[in-house]
Amino acid sequence: MSLFEVITVVIAIGGLFVAWKSLKRSHAIGKQQSQLQAEQLELVRIQLQMHQRMVESADKSGSTTKPADVRVSLERTGKNARFVVRNWGLGAASNVEMEVKPISGNGSPIITSDYNEKFPIPRLAPGGECSVIAALSFDTGTNFDASWSWNDEDGKGRNESSRVSL
Repeated sequence: MSLFEVITVVIAIGGLFVAWKSLKRSHAIGKQQSQLQAEQLELVRIQLQMHQRMVESADKSGSTTKPADVRVSLERTGKNARFVVRNWGLGAASNVEMEVKPISGNGSPIITSDYNEKFPIPRLAPGGECSVIAALSFDTGTNFDASWSWNDEDGKGRNESSRVSL
């Protein structure tokens, strides 16, 4: 074998090694994603069970006003990110407001025109949701302190806050 043939064989063997290593890493990442999806599905099932128990206990207590349970999350849909406001409670929420402050970074990720069209939310039914575009960049970061407020059906004002991130 000539020197060029030896070099070609060595390069080919190196390429095979790199391809094998890449395949092994891809398999490990796929396995992790499957595990995370299974855990997420289990969390959804637990939330559904808790929600059903809450409905049953509210029905048993005969309470006429059912509280809203408004939550905010930051979710990625394809290449876009959105702040999603959801009502997990049994009652409707009214006058829903949201404020987002970046933890690291200077800019706000909220598109002002989109926010002004949707907020305040006059009424958010149980199970309902409303989303606002999040324009994420190096200037905004991906971690935010979110605070939101709403009124329950009985007019009682409530406030919550949480850290949200991708």
